[in-house]
Formats: sequence, structure tokens, C-alpha cells
Amino acid sequence: KIPKRLRELEVQKPEEEWQQELDEATYLVLRQKYTEPAHSGDYDQFYPSNGLFRCAGCHLPLYAAGAKFESSCGWPVFDRAIYSEERGCHVEVEVDEDGRRFEIVCARCGGHLGHVSFPRGGCADEEH
Repeated sequence: KIPKRLRELEVQKPEEEWQQELDEATYLVLRQKYTEPAHSGDYDQFYPSNGLFRCAGCHLPLYAAGAKFESSCGWPVFDRAIYSEERGCHVEVEVDEDGRRFEIVCARCGGHLGHVSFPRGGCADEEH
């Protein structure tokens, strides 16, 4: 059996606390794994020249602006996550509950970030 998580989450809160801290749409995506409709999110067509994309729950930097690229899928897509010596990779990959997909989560709070795909068939070609 594949373990659910390789390390203990640094930020853990009761769901009621997350629900109070986050707006409804963010709570649904981050904590309840809701998928917003394609082309509807604020970050779909947002391409900053610099800066960081951070977790909406715990503010951990997840992706540099340069890692985001146009994919036409309707959701923000990144080709690499931030890695630091202190934490390692800032996102983790878990097997989704349906067992058919890989979910991307924040390494600090476990917030749902989306799913990883391998469009060209190899692990080196992942997209988040």
C-alpha cells in the first residue's frame, strides 16, 4: 500500500477553523478538493513576470512566476515546483481517492492544489 503522506504536516487545523479563515470558494478548492470550472479562476490567464504563487491556506511559496505556462486547459499550469534545502519540494503528490490520478497538495498544510498530468508520457514531463 502506498502511504498517504511521507511527513507530518506542519500546519494542521480543524476544518471549522479553515472554513472561518478562507472565503467559501477557496475553502471548497483547498480543503474539500472541489474543482472550479475551467477558465473561471483568477489565475487562469494571469502571467506575472516575476514573483511567487503561494498556498492560499498557509502562504508557503509553491511556484515561481516563471514556472507557469499557457496550456489552454482552463486552469493554471506549472512545470516545476519550488524546492528548498530546508523543506525539500514545497508540493507533494498523493494518489487521489479514486486511485486513478495524482493529486498535488501543499507540503506544509496539505491543501489541494490540483492534479499532476504526464502529457508526454514520462515523469520528467510533469505538469501541475
